[in-house]
Amino acid sequence: MKLVILLAFPALLFGQSIAVFDSDLVFESLGEVSDARELLETEMDEWELHVDSLQEEIDELEADLSRTLMMSPERRQEKETLLEEKKLHIESYLSSIFGPGGLMERRNEELVNPIIAAINTAVMDVASEDGLQIVLDAAAGQVVYAEASVDITDKVIDRVMSGND
Repeated sequence: MKLVILLAFPALLFGQSIAVFDSDLVFESLGEVSDARELLETEMDEWELHVDSLQEEIDELEADLSRTLMMSPERRQEKETLLEEKKLHIESYLSSIFGPGGLMERRNEELVNPIIAAINTAVMDVASEDGLQIVLDAAAGQVVYAEASVDITDKVIDRVMSGND
């Protein structure tokens, strides 16, 4: 809260108009977000069922290997090789679905990015209509929109590069 006040105070002194919105509340109020979450959860359930079936196959092979004393060395080697292949397969599958850049992450982005884009467009439209120069997101504690005229990034970079003259 102090950060918002510190950011807002200079803006008020210089006559700039700022506004705040709460992106969490916006998300909660949109039905599309619930629909996207439900769809993703359904897909996750399907992926987890597949993982469970793969794990069952591995468990069965391990059980076979542990209880078959009369198995020929060739047959035992076959089963051990198959077991290793299945373990590699499940690791690969888990990584491709749940790992960084995996299908779950990509699907989440596919489902959520259009909603985020719509929210950003709405923020820019409201800011333009209301003559706002800066819009802060109370939930994230960050600037969501700012007119180019209030951006001092280049000046800060120049000052730092010149040795804080």
